[in-house]
Amino acid sequence: MKVQFYKACISFFLIIFTMFYARAQAEVKLGAYYFDGWHGTYPYHLTSKLKDSFSNREPKWGWMTSSQSIMNKQIETASKAGISFFSFCWYYPDKGDFKKEPLNNSLKYFIKSPVTQKMSFSLMVANHAGFLINKNNWSVVSKEWLSYFSVKNYMKVNNKPLLIFFSIHTLVEGFGSAKAVKDALATISSDAEKRGLGGVSAAVCIDGSPDNIALAELCGFDIITGYNYHNIALPNTKIQVPISKLQTAEIELWENIRRTSKKLPYIPVCTLNWDPRPWANTSNNYENASYYVGFSPNSVKKSISNCVQWLSKNPIGTEKIGLIYAWNEYGEGAFLTPTKKGVNYLKDIKNAKGKK
Repeated sequence: MKVQFYKACISFFLIIFTMFYARAQAEVKLGAYYFDGWHGTYPYHLTSKLKDSFSNREPKWGWMTSSQSIMNKQIETASKAGISFFSFCWYYPDKGDFKKEPLNNSLKYFIKSPVTQKMSFSLMVANHAGFLINKNNWSVVSKEWLSYFSVKNYMKVNNKPLLIFFSIHTLVEGFGSAKAVKDALATISSDAEKRGLGGVSAAVCIDGSPDNIALAELCGFDIITGYNYHNIALPNTKIQVPISKLQTAEIELWENIRRTSKKLPYIPVCTLNWDPRPWANTSNNYENASYYVGFSPNSVKKSISNCVQWLSKNPIGTEKIGLIYAWNEYGEGAFLTPTKKGVNYLKDIKNAKGKK
C-alpha cells in the first residue's frame, strides 16, 4: 500500500515539475518584419544603386520576390531556420484602392500558400505619410483587419490577434485625440470578441521615451514595441560605426523601456543593421549619414542571441515573443534572406534561440 502511495506521489510531483519546466522553457517565438517592396512597381525601392553597387544583398531567388512561388520558398526557408512568423507591413494608400496596392501582395501570397501553416503571420500597419489611418477610414480598414484575424494561422499574443501600428503620433493626429484612438481600439477589440477571437492585442511602435510610453497608455494600447532602433548608436556626422555598438545600445534601450513602462508589456525588437546608402537621394541625405559596418551571419546570431537572452528574463506573461528587423529590408541593409552570392544569414538562428 505504501509503495503505491509513494509511486502516486512521485508521479504527481513529476507532472507538476513537468508543467512548471515547460512553462519556464516556453519556446521563443521570433517574428521578422516583411516589407513587400520587391515587385518592380516602385523604382525608388529597387534602385540602380542597390542592384549595381550593393549586389551582395540580392536574395538567392533574385530581386523580384513578390510572387506565389517565391513566397512558398521563403516560408520553407524561414520556418526551417526557426522564424515563427512574418509581420507584414500593411498599407492603406491615401490614393487608390488598398486591395490593389502592390505593397500588400506578399501577404495574399502567404495566406494562399500550400505551406502557409508552417508559419504564423501578423499585420504591422504602416501608418506613415502616404498611408495614413484616421477616423475617416477606420471602419473600412478595421473590417479588413478582422478578416485576417480569422485566418487560422494568424499570430496571437495572450490568445488575441496581434495588430501592430508603425506610428502613434499619426494615429493621434488622424483621430484628433488619444481618447478617440482608445475608443477606436476598443471598438475593433469588441468586434473581434463578437467573432470569438477574444479581442485584439494592439501594439504600437515607439522610441521608448517616457512621453511616448505614457501616450501609448492613454491611447489604450495593450503592448509597446518598435520597428527598428537604428539611430540609437549613430552620430549626426558621417561615420562608419561598428555594429557591436548598436547591439550594446539596443540592450540598454530594452532595459530602459522595461523599467519605464509600468503598465504595458514590451515586445523587444532586434535591429540587425542600418545602411540605407542604396536609397540615398537629395531629400533623405542618406549619402552623408552614418551607417553600421560588420553586418554578417555572426552579427545576426549575436543580435538574436541578445534578444533571446533578454526574453528569458522578461517574457510577456508566459510567452516569449521577439521581433526582428527585418526579413527583407534590402534598401536599408537589414535582412535575413540567404543571398545569391552564397551568404546565409539564417544558418545559426536555431542555435541563437538555444534550440538545435
